[in-house]
Amino acid sequence: MRYLVTLILSVLVIAAAFYFAKPLPNTQFDESFMPKANYVRYIAAGNNSTVAGLFWIKALTNLGESYLTGTEFAYLGHIADLCTDLDSLFYTPYYVVGGISAMDSPDTSDFKVFRRGIRIFPEDWRLALYYALRLANGPHPDKKAAADVMRPYFDSPDSTIPPHIRTIYRTFELDTMQTEMAVATIIEDAMQPRYKAFLESLSNKMFRMLGLRALPTMEEKDRVKEIIKDILQKVADGNLHPQQAFGLCMSMKYKPPVEPPAADSTAADSANVATADSAKTVTSADSTVFDSSAVPASASN
Repeated sequence: MRYLVTLILSVLVIAAAFYFAKPLPNTQFDESFMPKANYVRYIAAGNNSTVAGLFWIKALTNLGESYLTGTEFAYLGHIADLCTDLDSLFYTPYYVVGGISAMDSPDTSDFKVFRRGIRIFPEDWRLALYYALRLANGPHPDKKAAADVMRPYFDSPDSTIPPHIRTIYRTFELDTMQTEMAVATIIEDAMQPRYKAFLESLSNKMFRMLGLRALPTMEEKDRVKEIIKDILQKVADGNLHPQQAFGLCMSMKYKPPVEPPAADSTAADSANVATADSAKTVTSADSTVFDSSAVPASASN
């Protein structure tokens, strides 16, 4: 009974706080209207999970209203941080924030949520993937950090991890390299037995690193993909020296078509001037002949 009274009082206090709270500020990322987790713990009186659930319900209500009105609800990451700070085992906020947050969102309040999520649920590769994608595409891209987040899942015993997710850390790493270094790294990966099952993925990475997505037609793209795949397969089987493979791949690096240089107007202008001068000379000579023939013989005498 004592705990029930405490719980009811906590709910009433939180409801009153929401009721008498000032309207949300116009600034998108101002979280001054939300209490801090340390203060909420005093009110919760040990019922942190229940209070976190109440805050989360309020957040989802506001999120649904934003969808109906077409406005942006920019507080989901902040409220999820509060909820998971109160109850770190509350899984739903981690998953929802990961699924809703735009990868290039300038608001990084969800970073704290993801860091807490992968610390509490280290085996959950989906939460790690959400965080890695945000790190790689956020306002300050850090693909090395994204690779560090996903690297442990390459050898994970979790059978639900798709093959392309197991090797996605390599994609983040390659994006931080110069083309030559990335190509050499992919060839080295193709030679390692641990990557033998991922030759298709390595071929796609090589295709992208060489800039070949800019090829104009699908036929050309498919043909080049097959060539790259064949090169890496021969390297993996020991039938092609890595240095030769490197040279072949670099020779396929996409080169934008060179536009023909603009016509040299100087030569054309010079030719036009010369033509005009010649015409002027001929005209003058003709007029002289005409004037001479037009003068009577008596006048010339």
